[in-house]
Formats: sequence, structure tokens, C-alpha cells
Amino acid sequence: MNLHSSGVTPLEPDTLNMPDGNPWLMAPLFESRLAKRLGCLPEEALFTAGATGGTLLALLTLSSRDGELVVESPIYEPMLRQAERLGPVHRLAREASNAFCFDPEHARSLVTERTSLVLLTEPHNPTGLLSPRQDVLALADHAADNGAVLLINEVYHGWADTPSYRGARPNILVVSSFSKLLGAYWARLGWISGDAALVHRLRAAHLNYGMASAPSAAVGLAVLEQADTLTERAREAARAGAAVVDRWVQATPGVSWHRPTAAGFGCLILPDGVDDMALAEALHDQHGVLVVPGTLWELPGTLRISWLQTDSERLREGLQRLARLLAD
Repeated sequence: MNLHSSGVTPLEPDTLNMPDGNPWLMAPLFESRLAKRLGCLPEEALFTAGATGGTLLALLTLSSRDGELVVESPIYEPMLRQAERLGPVHRLAREASNAFCFDPEHARSLVTERTSLVLLTEPHNPTGLLSPRQDVLALADHAADNGAVLLINEVYHGWADTPSYRGARPNILVVSSFSKLLGAYWARLGWISGDAALVHRLRAAHLNYGMASAPSAAVGLAVLEQADTLTERAREAARAGAAVVDRWVQATPGVSWHRPTAAGFGCLILPDGVDDMALAEALHDQHGVLVVPGTLWELPGTLRISWLQTDSERLREGLQRLARLLAD
């Protein structure tokens, strides 16, 4: 299972209206049109090799030699591993008992004058939940008081109706991509956006990676032409699947969840004592249903499920098989 994808149907190259023109101009042209779509100035957005590339760029550029990092928990493991290579990491817990929101006071205690960067995902992965906006902005203000940057991964934000954190504070950087929402997995259409001065530092550092990819930028220009249609397709699939899962949760004894605010995935909380690793293996081997055990996301006793890659009937069948296995 490829966790780099969301389950949205991958874009097929032959469905794209690829632009003609000078290949040297593709990357700046894509950045310019991307900035227009994001509602920011061109100097406030930088085209990167996916959101992962943008995250790594920010970490390498903005973390200090003696600095510390604060990384939320649970989190997608590659983001944690990237941070751990650059300095001491402190973990900001998002607890199930608090609907997977972080505790603002705990967050303040972790961010000190030694902190370089704070990493969050909004919506949170693997739960699909959003933190209260006032808590995130208060954390950004506290980070600014200590000279730190708040880096927010918004790769799943396209499913949400809430505003992006881009531009909300001078020390907030947002990293995102068109992979999860629009299915442009293979094109690596990521970006990082924020205050022009911060983005200028990142742009200078980005030169060490080499030239931005002209072929990917050309794909990006074609993808932007379909962005509205593809976004609505993804949002409708997410809404329909969440409703199916929510009804199943209400009807299944011992299982609970916090219904996701956005995105096409969520986190099922299993009955006490159920081994999520063993359950996921049995569900796959005996019933042909694939889920991700929460242990792999630092959340033992849960399952991360996604519903964007299947229709409602197949989703219902998969959930029924899970219910039978739990009953056994």
C-alpha cells in the first residue's frame, strides 16, 4: 500500500492539455499561476518536489545548528525521521481524549528560545481532524516570541472548508501539494508558501537542489485548468465515504471515532484489548480488506482507514467484514 497517495484516482497523462512553449519558463509560470490560485503574491510561493520536498527544504534551511524541534505525535513517520536528523526533537501529543487536538499549555512549555521549528499537520494525519484555529495561531505567536517558525503541512486541507494558515502569521510556513487532492502523485507538484522574506530564504536554498522540474511544472499548468472540477470530485467522495463509515461506527459495538473534519480517511478506535497489528493482518489475510494498523502511526489500538479508493458499496462490504472479524 502506497501511503504517499490518498486514494484519489490518479490523473492520467493523456487527459491533460499540456502547454507548449519555452521549457525554461514553465516553472516560473506555474509558480505565478499557483500563487494566483492560492491567493498570494508570486514571491510568497515556491514550487517544490512534492510536500515532502518542501518539508525537507524548510528543515534544512531553517533549523539551526544548536536548535531543537517540536513535532506533533502521532505523525506520518517520514516527517518525524526528517526532523530527527537535524537536532533534538520534542513531541507534542494529540490525545484521543481531547479529540486529537494538542493541549495549548503543553505546546507552550515545549517551545523555548532553543526551538527552531514546530511541525504540525492540519488536518491531522492519521485522524483527519482540525485543531481549533485559535490554538494554532496562539502557538504561532508563542513560537514567534521565541524566534521559531511554525511549519504546517496542509496536504489534506483541500477537503476542508476552513481557511488555510498561509499568511495568518509572518512566522507560519505552509507546505502542500496537488498529490493527495487532485491525484497528481507522479508529477511531484508541491509548494511551500508564507511570508515573502521566509520564502526568499527557501528559494535561495532551493538552488542547491538544482533547477525546478520543467516537465512537472508543465503538468502543473495543465492540472490547474482542471483543479476546480477535480477538487469537487475529491470532496464529494470524502463526504460520501465519511457518512458510510459514521453509520457503521454507530452500529458497531465497542468501536468509536472522532468523525474527520476533512479528508478521505479517519482513525477507528478499537475495543479495549484488541491488537491492531494482529487485527489488520487477519483482516487482510482472511477477508481481503486492507487497513493501516494504528501502531504504525504511533496510535496502537486504532486503525487508519481510507475510503477514497473505493465506491460506497465496496466500502460497506469491507466494513461488514471488519465487524465480523471483531465479533469473532
